[in-house]
Amino acid sequence: MKCTNRKSLRLSAFLLAVLVLAGSLSGCSWEEAPDRAFTADRPGLGIQGQAEAADIAYFAEDLCVAAEDIKAMEAEAADGLSACFFCVDTKEILYAKNIHGQVYPASTTKIMTALLLLEQGDLEAQATVSKTAITLNDSGATTAKLKEGDILTLRQLLYALMTVSANDAANVIAEKIGGSIEGFVGMMNERAAALGATNTHFVNPHGLHHEDHYTTAYDLYLIFQEVIKYDAFLEVIRVPSYETTYMSADGREVSASWSSSDRFTTGDVTVPEGVTAVGGKTGSTKAAMSCLVQLFEDSAGQRYVAVILGCSERAVLYEEMQGFLSGLNN
Repeated sequence: MKCTNRKSLRLSAFLLAVLVLAGSLSGCSWEEAPDRAFTADRPGLGIQGQAEAADIAYFAEDLCVAAEDIKAMEAEAADGLSACFFCVDTKEILYAKNIHGQVYPASTTKIMTALLLLEQGDLEAQATVSKTAITLNDSGATTAKLKEGDILTLRQLLYALMTVSANDAANVIAEKIGGSIEGFVGMMNERAAALGATNTHFVNPHGLHHEDHYTTAYDLYLIFQEVIKYDAFLEVIRVPSYETTYMSADGREVSASWSSSDRFTTGDVTVPEGVTAVGGKTGSTKAAMSCLVQLFEDSAGQRYVAVILGCSERAVLYEEMQGFLSGLNN
């Protein structure tokens, strides 16, 4: 599967502008589309995207493009609502299933939060934890156990974000980079649009459930493809655990140890010989089910991005992603 050329990219940008203008004149927006209804057989587990959106070639030259399901390998993500497996270096699409269908991303949202941190922030800059940042409307939300007044660097917050999937750290990052959580969310949506992730809409920086917070497997690939350009991001997602110290509001030193939620990274799930699981980001809520965005590398140094969203069980998620890897070195 080849990428679009510059001529088609210019034409696509024009067509997208026409669609956006038409939507604004009619008073409609993407999220108000009437066909964005919950699936009847799996209520609350995903949103169906607009079919016509997949036909708009708004993608950059160096990206894979697919408007329909593709199966160029034996693997099958049967349980996931949507999935893709792309070779980053050759732009080959090995697998694509419902990649433009809108679904809930859970904590894979934090990939965009990390991207904006790396683009807009100084990793050595300090951030102070506010009361708002640690106020989460979900009693089961994963946190780094941050307290009001704690002082951490953005580097420490990035590790908390991507290892233990700390929702409080996501809010602190948002306030530091965007001035407020609301301001940062606006930046997230603007950046998503600039990357061509036009089937995505963010409501928060962490991914805790909201019915208007959604994305697609393809859009997550676009965002992930951008953030893996940063060595600092690759360093963070490689580590199974991270230990650090920071200062509390009263000047005491706080020790913290955060373990990765990614079973490939911790070694709890294996990969075939010759394949390296570089790292990735998990996500899980009742509505989104089990999700994972992962970077792999084969023995020849070729890199692959795998995305599976909406698996009914975490174990099944990893089994299906292992299936993508089975034929890489054959």
